[in-house]
Amino acid sequence: MLTTVLFFVLSGFALAAALGVVLVRNTVYAALLLGGCLSMVGGLYALMGADFLFAAQILIYVGAIAILFLFVVLLAGRRAELSEIPFNDLVLPASAAAVVAAMLLAGIVLQINGISSDLPVKPAGNGLTTAGIGQLLLGPHALGMEILGIVLLVALVGASLLARGLGESEDPMAPVPAPAMPEANGDLAHGIVPAKEPQQV
Repeated sequence: MLTTVLFFVLSGFALAAALGVVLVRNTVYAALLLGGCLSMVGGLYALMGADFLFAAQILIYVGAIAILFLFVVLLAGRRAELSEIPFNDLVLPASAAAVVAAMLLAGIVLQINGISSDLPVKPAGNGLTTAGIGQLLLGPHALGMEILGIVLLVALVGASLLARGLGESEDPMAPVPAPAMPEANGDLAHGIVPAKEPQQV
């Protein structure tokens, strides 16, 4: 009974925070609501006994991504550049599409309800999933993890090169070459400026 109550409470707060992210006009509040929504999702993972997903959700999404969004918002500006209500003429079609999507989701949940009831609620063993995931990642799937690390390293180097600019000089402190002097006139090439003729009145 307590598990069911906690599930509905966490789900309600997660949905409310998600709606607040897209509806509020203050971007600081939106970033804070995003962190709250991710925290509620982490609570749902903990409620299901997925300790690894709970730790990853809190450490990565809440502790890193949501805080990074908040820092970007505080540095870029506190209010969104919205002068009108963030709705358009497609409110009715979008609402109809949302109702159809909700009906499809409800049908899928009802179809898999009988299948999910046969699955074990808690993982086998001592109830922890972190040790099993670690053994799989560093055991049979160790090569895939190494390849993934190389791919991420290449992506990081490529992003650094794109941010720096491939056409820039290798040495950022290198002096800029002076523009070439025109050679059309011999006096200008030697630094002699011809005198101007007096204008006749």
